[in-house]
Parts: sequence; C-alpha cells; structure tokens
Amino acid sequence: MNCDHMDIITSQNTKKIKAYCHWLAKDLGLTMDLIWWGHALHPDHVEAPYYLHMHVTEPFDTVPEFWFTAQEIFGYGDDTTTEAIQSKIRQDLEIRRDNHHRYAV
Repeated sequence: MNCDHMDIITSQNTKKIKAYCHWLAKDLGLTMDLIWWGHALHPDHVEAPYYLHMHVTEPFDTVPEFWFTAQEIFGYGDDTTTEAIQSKIRQDLEIRRDNHHRYAV
C-alpha cells in the first residue's frame, strides 16, 4: 500500500474519525476547540506515524494525541479497526475527564 502521507491524513476515513471525536466530545460533556491530523517522520513513530491531536478546552485544557498506522486508518472505512480506534479515543478522554472531576476543587 503506497500512498502519499497527505492522501492518508486528508482521507475520508480521517474525516470520519474526526466526526466521531466531535460527537464523542459532546457525549462526554467536553468542548473541543481544534482537531487535526498530521504525520511525523520520527524514529519513535516509524510503526505508527499518523497522529490525531485534539484541543479540549472545557472543562479542562488538554491536547491528547493518538498515533495510528496507515492500515488502522484504512481499516476504519471497512470497520476492521473502527471499534479499536473509537475505544482508544473514548478511554483516553474518559480517563482525563474522570481525573479532572476527581481532582477538581
């Protein structure tokens, strides 16, 4: 599978994942300012070079990042990785939200 990195980060599947993130943020009571995809040419991310960053602004300020392979992104379109990707994002945001509530004054 030989694709240009821009083709992957601007694909329909990355748009679907972003749409899921917007829905999830509302479902969890979070406000999201920005969400964006990128590609890193970094030795630590050779296996999963595509990242999704989200800027959550309320009720706390954080920028979680999620790393994916091209195959994971492609699999989102045919439902082979949809559940795993959604679970990964949901679990991270729920932990952040719950920790915020636990430690909020």
